[in-house]
Amino acid sequence: MNKIILSAFIIFSFSVRAQTKAMTEDGKEVVLFDNKTWKFVNESDEKTLETITTNEGLFEKSKESTFLVRSKNIDAGFYYNPKSWRIVKAPGATAFVEYAFNNNSNSSIYALFGSEILPVQSLKNLKDILIPAIQRNADYFRLKNSEYRTINGIKVLHIEYSANVKGLDFEYIANLYLNGEGYSSISTYTYANQFEANKKEMENFANGLVKTEKGKDIVEVIKGPPPPMLPKKSK
Repeated sequence: MNKIILSAFIIFSFSVRAQTKAMTEDGKEVVLFDNKTWKFVNESDEKTLETITTNEGLFEKSKESTFLVRSKNIDAGFYYNPKSWRIVKAPGATAFVEYAFNNNSNSSIYALFGSEILPVQSLKNLKDILIPAIQRNADYFRLKNSEYRTINGIKVLHIEYSANVKGLDFEYIANLYLNGEGYSSISTYTYANQFEANKKEMENFANGLVKTEKGKDIVEVIKGPPPPMLPKKSK
């Protein structure tokens, strides 16, 4: 299960050279980068890892998000703005990722939509599975926020986090929805140095998540730059 979930949140699933890790004198693990800088492997505040707050605000999809795409697995889908986003070929071979997107204005902004038929008991349980899996597979990880939100009339888990994967810093925003069949998620991500300028666009995309009947949509996959990936390690 962890490998399936990670396909939507960690974009490097193949074997490449890991960053060097070391221990401080007080036993904390750090990652050493090629530019001679370092970070703690996990900089998340313990309270942030354990606590899910509740945002009382009501969130809705943007008026420009008019195109509905449905999950093939569960009663969920999402609306997006076809003028701002295009569907591209999903990175890697996985049944979890149903659609991958690239932003039309900034090709460094990516998004994934996926779902899985799985009897997860609660959104908190889903978080407890997801976060440790990301921590194990990222060189650096910091959970910035996790909260329950109401988006388009459904309760979702909203998370924001930072991760360094093979020397590249990324920022992520994700919304996860759970029902009796399984769960679905929308995750958007970009390079850390471009996050603040594009956060609103990413939030608008993630807020397109809705409850709807599952179905098979016929959509055109437009050729475009795939999400950033590194070459496989030579044998």
